[in-house]
Amino acid sequence: MDVSFRLKIGKGLVSIVWLLIVASVIAPSQVPFPLVFQGIGIFLVVAHIIEIAVFKKRMRGPGDYLLTMLFGSLQLKTIRIAA
Repeated sequence: MDVSFRLKIGKGLVSIVWLLIVASVIAPSQVPFPLVFQGIGIFLVVAHIIEIAVFKKRMRGPGDYLLTMLFGSLQLKTIRIAA
């Protein structure tokens, strides 16, 4: 499998997780185990902030900061491949 294809699949899965996290905050009764998803959301936010701080030199602009906040290391790999 091509690396960029794997990254797209990974980003798709992470997007679904983020949708469940947002849904668990907005309408917790509609999501199974909302506290679990809220905890995952807190963990992801903290982990992605740390990634941004550590890999700040790789960031090319505001879009990279936003996408790293959403996708974390998957976005960092995308930046590395593009460079």
